Amino acid sequence: MSNLMPSDVRDAVADVLRRAARGDGDRPNFLTAYQILDRLPARLRARLISERTLGGQGAGVQYAAASVVSDAAEMVPGVVVDYIDIPPQLAA
Repeated sequence: MSNLMPSDVRDAVADVLRRAARGDGDRPNFLTAYQILDRLPARLRARLISERTLGGQGAGVQYAAASVVSDAAEMVPGVVVDYIDIPPQLAA
């Protein structure tokens, strides 16, 4: 069985985003790829992590489970994927 790709998890990611709490007023909701990963169905989440690892600083992987989730989110119409800059003192 081959590794899951973003197109394989796109519908599950879209379901997570649809169920997410809405922002206040006209502000959109915001979830990180790790939060989306955490809310995926347990079997899907476990398979992604088993295949790709959780990743993160020092993990030694370039395409972790959260990367698959982020790429899948980019495939969902109306979803904007953006990045957050973390201050150096928090990244250490």
